[in-house]
Amino acid sequence: MTMSPAELGPVPAGEHHAPVEELQTRITALQAQRQELRGFGAERSWLEQNRLELAHSQLELSHALIERHRPAFSS
Repeated sequence: MTMSPAELGPVPAGEHHAPVEELQTRITALQAQRQELRGFGAERSWLEQNRLELAHSQLELSHALIERHRPAFSS
């Protein structure tokens, strides 16, 4: 299914502390969006926006995974 550039608008960044599963879903959507953008020869600005959103989401995922697996400290 091919989508128009209007349908491929940016994926919302969401909350700062999104759950790991939500971030994984967002990253998968951004990766699919990037393939669609490349498929119909989107402008560089669209690809760059997608790249920035993807990088930001991957960084958020890294932080969320660290928080999830960090040992609890007792006082």
